[in-house]
Formats: sequence, C-alpha cells, structure tokens
Amino acid sequence: MNHKPQTETTISGVAEAALYVADLARAVAFYHEVLGLPITMQFADAAFLQTGAQSTLILFDREALRTRTSTIPGHGAEGPMHVALAIAPEQMAAWRARLQAHGVAIEHEQTWPAGTHSLYFRDPDGHSLELIDGSHYPKLWMKIGTTSS
Repeated sequence: MNHKPQTETTISGVAEAALYVADLARAVAFYHEVLGLPITMQFADAAFLQTGAQSTLILFDREALRTRTSTIPGHGAEGPMHVALAIAPEQMAAWRARLQAHGVAIEHEQTWPAGTHSLYFRDPDGHSLELIDGSHYPKLWMKIGTTSS
C-alpha cells in the first residue's frame, strides 16, 4: 500500500472531534474552565470549543441527539472515547499543576520512546483525555515504527 499523499487530495488536519456527554453544562464548564478551551458556539444540545488554530471539539448532549432530527447523518458513539490534545513541552508541569488544582486525578503519565510525554485523565463523563507534548508527536510514531514512508 502506498502511504505517500497525493497533493490534490491531501488532508491538512483533523477539523473536529465529537464527544457525547450526559450533562452538557457540566461538560462545557470542565472543558472551558479547567482546560481553558474557548467556546466558539453553544446551542441547547451542543457546544463547540476551539482546540487549535483549525480544530474544534464538539460536545453533544447524548440524550438530545437521540430525538434530534437533522440533515447531517448520525455519527454518535457509545461509551467512553479518547481525545489527545497537543501542548507545548515546557507547559507539561504547569498543566499537571492546573489539573491537580481543579481536583482532576491524573490516571497515568507516559514517557514515549522519542522522549515525548503524556498525561492521561478523565473528563466528568469518563472520556479519556490526554495532554501530549505536541512538538514531538510525529517523531513519536516514527520512533515506535507505526508509520511508513
């Protein structure tokens, strides 16, 4: 299989990720107040939070989606999901302290083969969140050997 991207069909990044939550207000408070993500739009059944220059995290009220009619195809998921958020390497200690100050338990700390570090914790709905040293992210997978060129 050829893994070299075609220039006319190159994907430039992940535009959005979605998580489904039991209590939208509680989830928005966590992502906005604890993680500091700016709220870009909010509706009765969903909230959009900016996670980077070109990416958005959408929080959907799980129950509201079950009865919602929309022209957009359903794309819900059941159970806990995982999202990794990139941070600057020099901010790892400050993030650890911030999470602890908000009473967020750190489940695991990982040092990857390329020297990249990750912190794992849960949001109020049990979703697994990871803060990863984003500057070394491509090197991480090259070092582990899960990508090919």
